[in-house]
Amino acid sequence: MLVKEGDRTCLDARARAEPADPVLTRDFYSQLQRVRLTADATFHSTRVGTPVEVTLDDQDVARLVECAIRHPHPNMRHAVLAAIWNHPDSFRQIFQFGINAPEAFPEIRQITAEELDKRVHARTVSSSDEVKPASEALLPRMPLPPHLRGRERQ
Repeated sequence: MLVKEGDRTCLDARARAEPADPVLTRDFYSQLQRVRLTADATFHSTRVGTPVEVTLDDQDVARLVECAIRHPHPNMRHAVLAAIWNHPDSFRQIFQFGINAPEAFPEIRQITAEELDKRVHARTVSSSDEVKPASEALLPRMPLPPHLRGRERQ
């Protein structure tokens, strides 16, 4: 996180993000969810006299994510994708939206259909090469639970 005031740098440190308390809007009918950014105290070059805190509401975060997704450098886009991939519920929500996309999103419907067709085609090609038991053809292999990993097959 880089915080500047004119030409003077107030803070140049890693940022720690955490949920902040929501704030009521002026009409008292809705709440703005917020995220608090603070300097990470474990970062070695943090030299701040007074703590610097930046609070973003949900609209600010939406604009930041949209900017990061459209950023010309791939590392910025990959940072957003990695955050989504590492949070299974977010990935599930996006995947379900892709499968059940409304008519208003024809590109998303088309991309989802194309990718699912590729998967079905790849599955039929691999299944035609070798004969598998019926149980393997219907369900993918699941990883062993942690308490069974490392044991030899008996």
